[in-house]
Amino acid sequence: VNLMKKFVPFIVLSLFVILLLSLCGPILTKRQQEEAQRAYEAERHLVVFSDLPQDVNDGLAQLFFEQKHLRVQIYSKSDGDIRQALKTDSGVKPDILIASEDNLREQKKNGILQPYASPVTDKVLPSMKDPEQLWNGLWYNPMVFIVSQSYYERRGMQIRTWDDLLTDPEMVLAFPDLASMDMAGEFLCSFVEMRGIEDSERYLRSLQGHVASYSKSMSANVRRVASGEADMGVADAAVARQYRHDGAPIYILYPRDGTSYWLTGVAVTNWCEDGELTNAFIDWLYSSNANAVLWQKHIFFSYALPPAKAEVDAKGQEIALFPVKKQYSDQGRRDLQAWWIKSVRFGKEK
Repeated sequence: VNLMKKFVPFIVLSLFVILLLSLCGPILTKRQQEEAQRAYEAERHLVVFSDLPQDVNDGLAQLFFEQKHLRVQIYSKSDGDIRQALKTDSGVKPDILIASEDNLREQKKNGILQPYASPVTDKVLPSMKDPEQLWNGLWYNPMVFIVSQSYYERRGMQIRTWDDLLTDPEMVLAFPDLASMDMAGEFLCSFVEMRGIEDSERYLRSLQGHVASYSKSMSANVRRVASGEADMGVADAAVARQYRHDGAPIYILYPRDGTSYWLTGVAVTNWCEDGELTNAFIDWLYSSNANAVLWQKHIFFSYALPPAKAEVDAKGQEIALFPVKKQYSDQGRRDLQAWWIKSVRFGKEK
């Protein structure tokens, strides 16, 4: 008994130390993680704001480090969050932006971009980059025709242009709500730029006779066509290719008379001071390795840098794009979407 009493203080002290270590362990681990993060941020790296999905951004940063042994820290932000972050004086500022063409045009006006050009970006299509080299297109997402298997067998060979959508009075069309999505608004603005306001109104009113209901998502249009609920649909190529890749019974056709496209580009900001690292990262974004990251995540964009092998549709036709200048502002697009609601969808005013 006396021996037990002798060891009681030691046992109590040991239990106290064990308890203390168990409580301090998570705190120390968190502190170590924070220190590791600070050490990482202190190393040579670029800060990138990107509107691509988180898993894509993580994949790009990881693969770039594996291949080049250089670091980029990519913050995933929505288009609106990027705009807001660039307006405030506080917070982390990016060296590079990966964002929509519309956003990059706005930042050019705001005077926060610096020119970037290389032998790689020199090959980007002229229509997909800034004439003063303040931003360059990376990937684009065109609007395409989606045709069901049965309808393609009956009339697929007769579908070539936008006007061909009006030739079959019995055809049921899945069509996007042009006021509900930026990409749909982009189509509306480009279509009006190509045809003029009066011809566009006549066409869209005629087209409305084939539309059972307007969709607020592109994927809904593809699903309706794949299920046979609609004969044809209009949607963005990235979504259509994803469904096609997953085995959906659809055909993808590129309008022969051209189509609109949503462009994602890259720009260097005035906060960037590491030209060597910037050059390495931006030029790498145009590589097949970077494109493979998008494909692995089932994001099937087209390339602003023309590929060696041209992309073709179900008929073997290459994509044709509207030769538009896109001079409208974000507000201009919203105004035109409001016009479509009133003049076309509900027909309340001319």
